Amino acid sequence: MKKWFVIAAITLAVSGCSSAPEGVNTFLLPPGKTLTVSHETHQPLLIVRPVEVAEHLAGNGLVYQTSATEIVEAQQNLWGEALAKQLTRRITYDLRQKQNHLWATQLTPTLSTAGASRLQVRINQFNGVYTGVANVAGEWMIIGANGNLQTVHPFEFSVPLAKDGYSAQVEALSTAVGELTTQIASAVK
Repeated sequence: MKKWFVIAAITLAVSGCSSAPEGVNTFLLPPGKTLTVSHETHQPLLIVRPVEVAEHLAGNGLVYQTSATEIVEAQQNLWGEALAKQLTRRITYDLRQKQNHLWATQLTPTLSTAGASRLQVRINQFNGVYTGVANVAGEWMIIGANGNLQTVHPFEFSVPLAKDGYSAQVEALSTAVGELTTQIASAVK
């Protein structure tokens, strides 16, 4: 009897090891096109304020819409850095590449914002969808140097996933961010 108990215990231990959960995958948004640009003294500043993301997007996991009314946050496919920080950096970088009228820069405590326009982006959707696309939606606005609202633009981009999986979702989301920054750059030229 003891022999069978030992064999059963070893079998359970070995099978438990083989069914261990998969590792955690960590993702970052890929950077936009790489061009080297520098600030010219005649360029007015455009302060890119920290991007605001909807509450359901503020967690660590990538978000996926499983039906018309249900979303899930991945537990093993996580952002390597807060989504809002990645988006703020990417938008700033892309705007420097895509237009030369304004110098896009992130808000910092040492930067004087007097006389500078500000860009505020709000993201309400930033997720994969069961239909095979990635959706990015929200609004962006330009606030003039005097504090007056100059323009508000709602946006919605839907990019097909090249294949299944979270890597493809991140690539499609990145493409949508590129479309967003192209829209913003065209408006501020």
